Formats: sequence, C-alpha cells, structure tokens
Amino acid sequence: MNVISDVTSQVTKLLSQAGMKPRGIQTEAINRGLLEGESIMVSSPTGSGKTLCGEIALLRAAASGKKGLFLVPLRALAVQVFRTMRERYEHLGISIGLSTGDFQDNGDGLAANDIIVTTYERADSLLRSRSSCLSEVGTIVIDEIQTLSETGRGARLESFIIRAKRSIQDLQIVALSATTGAPEELAEWLGCRLVISDERPVPLVYRVITASDKVLTIRHLVMTTVQANGQAIIFHRTRREAEAEARRLADDVGRQFTSDEKTRLDHELNSVENWYVPLSSDLKTLLHNGVAFHHAGLGFNGRRIVERLFDEGLVRVICATTTLSAGMDLPARTVILSNFKSPADHRRFLSANTVHQMLGRAGRPTHDKIGFGIIIGSSTGESEEAKRRYFEVTEDATSGKEVLSPRYDRINSALAHPDTLAEQLLVALDMISPASIEDVENGLLGESFLVFCAIRDSKAPMRVLQLGEISAASVLEQHALLETIQTARKDLLGKTSLREKNETVIGGIVTMLDGGQFTCRFSVRLSSSGVVEGPMCSCGSPLSESGILCYHLVTLGMAAARDLGNLADYVIPLSLSESSPLGLLIRLGLVEGDINGKIRPTRLGRAVSRLYLRIPTVRETLAMLPSTDDVESLLWLLRHVVSIETGMSLGDGFDNLISYLVTTETSIEDLAHQFELGIGDVYGLLDTSRWLLHAISALADLGGLEKATEIAKGLCEALDRRLTNNVEED
Repeated sequence: MNVISDVTSQVTKLLSQAGMKPRGIQTEAINRGLLEGESIMVSSPTGSGKTLCGEIALLRAAASGKKGLFLVPLRALAVQVFRTMRERYEHLGISIGLSTGDFQDNGDGLAANDIIVTTYERADSLLRSRSSCLSEVGTIVIDEIQTLSETGRGARLESFIIRAKRSIQDLQIVALSATTGAPEELAEWLGCRLVISDERPVPLVYRVITASDKVLTIRHLVMTTVQANGQAIIFHRTRREAEAEARRLADDVGRQFTSDEKTRLDHELNSVENWYVPLSSDLKTLLHNGVAFHHAGLGFNGRRIVERLFDEGLVRVICATTTLSAGMDLPARTVILSNFKSPADHRRFLSANTVHQMLGRAGRPTHDKIGFGIIIGSSTGESEEAKRRYFEVTEDATSGKEVLSPRYDRINSALAHPDTLAEQLLVALDMISPASIEDVENGLLGESFLVFCAIRDSKAPMRVLQLGEISAASVLEQHALLETIQTARKDLLGKTSLREKNETVIGGIVTMLDGGQFTCRFSVRLSSSGVVEGPMCSCGSPLSESGILCYHLVTLGMAAARDLGNLADYVIPLSLSESSPLGLLIRLGLVEGDINGKIRPTRLGRAVSRLYLRIPTVRETLAMLPSTDDVESLLWLLRHVVSIETGMSLGDGFDNLISYLVTTETSIEDLAHQFELGIGDVYGLLDTSRWLLHAISALADLGGLEKATEIAKGLCEALDRRLTNNVEED
C-alpha cells in the first residue's frame, strides 16, 4: 500500500471521527502538500480555520509514527489548545501532552505523547537541553508566527527555528498567522509553501471614530450591540482602565437580561464547579450583571470562568487588556480598541499586526452575519493617525463612503540587539562548538531571518551581524547603508572639522559637498533623565526609526575612525549602545578559546544556555552570588533577577511574599489578598521564582559557593512543595 495514501486515509478517518471535514483554507493546504509532509505557511484571517490546518499536520505526523509539537506564544493559549485537542482526539487513541514553563526539566517524560502543546520558550529550552522527546518529532506547528518581530521572544523563536531545522531530519514546519505583512518573504525564509486567503467566515467592517467623550461613546456602542443580542470586547491599555470600564457598564448591561437568563447566569456562578475559584467580590458582582474584566491578574481559573461564560453567551461584555489579545480565542460581534498606545510606553503606538489581531476577533461564526472592529480616537488628528498606521483607505464606488482595509506590518527580525546576539551566539556555540566567529556568522546565524531580509533589502545597513570585537568603523557599518559607507570612504559626502575629541564626546562641523554645514556629535554623556545622549545632529534626524544614521554623522564617524583610532573605537560604539557579543561572553566567563583558535562554551556557559537565562540575568547573578550568604541576601538577589526577567518593578513586599509562602501555611489566595496582588500575578511570580532559584542554585554550585547553593536549594525545595500542593492550572 502506498504510504502517503495510507497516512492520508488515517488522518481523514480521525477527522471524520472527531466530527470535522476539511474546508476552505484547510483543503487548499492539503492540496499544497500538507498531508505529504510539505512545510506550509497559512496566512488567513481569524476564524478561517488556520488552527485546524496545524492539527491536520500533527495528525499526519502521528499517523506516520512521528511526534508533533504545537507551539503558541502564551501559557493560557497552550492550555486552551491542549484542552481542545485532547477533547477531539484523545478518545481516538492520540495522546496529547502539555508542557509550559519548567525550564529546569529536560522534558524526557513527554516522550510518551503523540502531540505536545507547548510555548515557544519551553520548546526552545527542550531543544537546548537535547531532550529525548524531540528525537522523533516530525512536525512543528508554530501559531502566531508574527511573534518573530517581538523583542526578546521573537529572537529566541527565530533561533529555535534555525536550530530545529538543523537538528531534526525531514522536519515539516507549519506556520500560522492572521496578521502578517509580506507573508511571501517569511514563507520563503521558513522554506514553506504559502497558502494565503483574505476570506472570513463573517465579514468584518472597520471603523475609526473620533470621540471627545470616550466613556459615552463606548457605552453607546456596547449597548447597541448588547440590545441586538450581540457580545462585545473592549480592549484597554491598562488593567485599571479595563476594570473601571467594566464597572461603568455593569448596570446597563445587567438590565438587558431576561429573568430566565439571569437565573441561569446566577446558577452557573454559584455552581460547585466555580465555588472554590478565587474571584474578587468586585468581579463576582460584575459577572452577575453579564460583564467581566480579563487580564493576567485574574489567574488561570478566573480567566477560564470568564471565557467559558462569554462563550456560552452568559457574559455579554469583556473589558480586557491589549497584552492578552493573543491569549483570547473569543469572537464577539463588536470589538472596540479604546486606545492604540503601547501598555509599556504611552508614547509608542501598537503595531498594526497587534491591532488587527484584536480587531480580527469581531464576528461570531454561526451567530453573526457581520462583525465590527472599531478604533476610538480622542481627536481628529489621533483618528487620522490610526487610519494612516493601520488601514488602506479607499472610497466605495457606489455609495462614496470611506472603506477601511487592514494594513499589516512587515515582519522584522528582533535578533540584532547586542544582549540578544550574545545569548544566541552562546546557544549556537553550545550546538556546533568549537567554532570560529566566522563559522557562526556564515553558518547558523547566517541562516537567520535577520540576514535573509538584509540581503534582499536595499535599505538594510551594510553590516547586520557583528558578533566579534567591534570598532567605530564596524558600528558605523551597522547603522548605514552600503552605498553611504562606500561614498564616505572616498570623502565624497563632505568634509569634517573635528572640534571635540575626548572620552565622552566626539564632535565637529560637517560641511557637505553641496555647501550645507551641520553640527554633529557622538556623545556618551548622560542626559538629565540618566540615559546616554547618543548621536546628535543639527539636521534634526540623527537616527531613523530603522536605526540608520544621517549622512552627516556617517561623515563625522568615518573621519573620527580614521584620525582618532582607539578613542573613536570607544566613544562611537558606546554612544550607539553597541557592544561586542563575543567580548561580553568572554568577560562573563561563558566562552573560551581552544588551541586551534576556535571558541567553545565553558562549563558555566553550557549551563547558562541550558538553564534558559537571559544575558542581563546572568550578568547580575554572577556579580551578586559571591556575597549571597544568607536568606536575606538570596531573597534580594531573587527579587532583582525576577524583575529583570519579568520587567516588573518589585519592592520589599516580594521578599515578604516568598518568606510567608515557605514558612507558613497561609494559602496563596490569602497571600495575594494580603499583598494586594492579583492571584494570577502571584502564581506567575512564584513560578518564575522557582525556575530562577533552581538556576541560582546551579550557578552557585558550579562556582563552588557552598553556602549560597545550600540556601538556594532549600528555598527552591520549599517553594516546590507549596506550588505542588497549590497547582492552579489543572
């Protein structure tokens, strides 16, 4: 019997037994070779059936005697996908496993599963630790592939893809995305056949509304939806805003329920299943009115109740934070974005891909004939900015009305940051060492999406990978186009008069060939806000959004590199916040040279790579460990590195939380209330703390620091016991 035909018939039978039949985008993916092991990238709107394309590929792997990985960006989404797949396929003999977090575990226990649902980071940690569960993998499905653009997480995913393709023979990659600009470029790098569609099961109408009173406008939009038996999701920039909006809407929404609907809702909330789930009295009151807020502070089970009740139509309105948009698989008739500024920095705009990921949830299949995705601007200027950033604006030929069509961002690599490059250089050396820097640049990291795009982009800087020692000239090449560098080397851009030449500033007057004069400088002085002043030029545009220096600074820099030597090599890289990834690894003792002049990780370096630590975390831990000799100093170190890893600002309350947890029997729920933290935040902090305590213990042991090792192990074991007895994610 033909093997491919046999596998195809097995997958078809499994799908039929699960009550599903391929359609639309799934049929097209199958026609492009999905069931024959071809790598496929599916780019299509939310709700079009992309996820099932991934599931079909995983079933193919299982039917072929291989294993499959389904990768998602968030734990909550991993749990959601795991539950869905287990319900669909486990009774058919397909074993589904779930693995999130637990970077200290090599994952060998997962080998019994046919399909493993996990996060990007967990999959990366399994690959770094050479987990045996990866030896039989045939298919990897990567959901939300546009995450490649995210700082930190995106670089790790990019590196994982490169190393997985090298490590696993005949690997099938299935990449899924609803919001990707230039998908053909990404598909080519991945080695995937592209399946693209703009068809939605429910048509979506976009609107940008200007409102002087956002509260009143949101209320009108929500009540119009609810009174027409629809549901709404409103995305807010912060938790506080989401919770406040839910409270404002509760009474009006609650009055729309019939007595029978109210009775059913109250019965659900008072059921035994939900009785012991820790929910604030505020949220319970809101839920009785069919309204909820949704953010990471709720905890997994709290979010699960909100999502289930919304899915059942008992909750009509959810007020959520933008940061959870990727973790919510909940369609609504109307999706409202109340603010399109970044949660992390109100001065920055959300990316187009993030915005359309949220708006794309509008339109409930089988419930709605049309969905509405609405952005609210506070002024005409803000609304016009939203249109410019997120839409193509055209005019309907018949009605003359404005029509908005989504505009997506091109996916860019996030690999170029010095700390990120240092981490991935270490990971690469752990995989292929001993190797020279050239081996890594031309080999493993030369296969990166960063290099792939740079080769094809005439506006990319001359040099995109700089792993070894740096100089003024090499840094200028990282921030200027090839043509600009070549012209500057020939003195064809302009002439420079160097006026300032010291260890904090290199500056001067640049006279361009057309006669214009510009005052330029590279400065490492600290500004009043405590940050490096960096490059400055009187032209007003010293550095573009893509990191390209103006012609005047390139001219100044090239002259300084030629005339000032070591001084320029010190000031110019520092002013541009560039450093040598290799130099950083050498200073931290993570790599060493061998007798052949090649580089390899030290024992410490291999441990750091497999412990899944970021370079800033390693730097701080190694600096502070020698003086860590009691519980108090260990808790201070733990708080510091947890802050680095999570980006959260933690005070003394964190130390007290950990102390209470390991020395008392107080419940985690009560501790969350005592320290005024969300239960979800507490579980997140404790899980991160357990992993980092394990890492601290391992690094202390490698350094022969017996006291620090003993204290860290003791605290880690105590934390393990408490968390094992208080597992929230069942």
